[in-house]
Amino acid sequence: MGLTMTHQAQKMHELYEECKHIGFSETSDVIESAASAEEAEFFAKAFDIILQQKQKDVVAQKGF
Repeated sequence: MGLTMTHQAQKMHELYEECKHIGFSETSDVIESAASAEEAEFFAKAFDIILQQKQKDVVAQKGF
């Protein structure tokens, strides 16, 4: 029996894919557009995670 994804899980997967393609030149615009301090903090943390993943990929490719 295959697993079916809930609507919320599907939305999270789509959000993840979308976030992977956000340019870092856009980070300040996105954070400044936040509706609240809490939302700005969320955006900043999401960008931190994306940056960490990209750094990990670069290090793995370069063999540092």
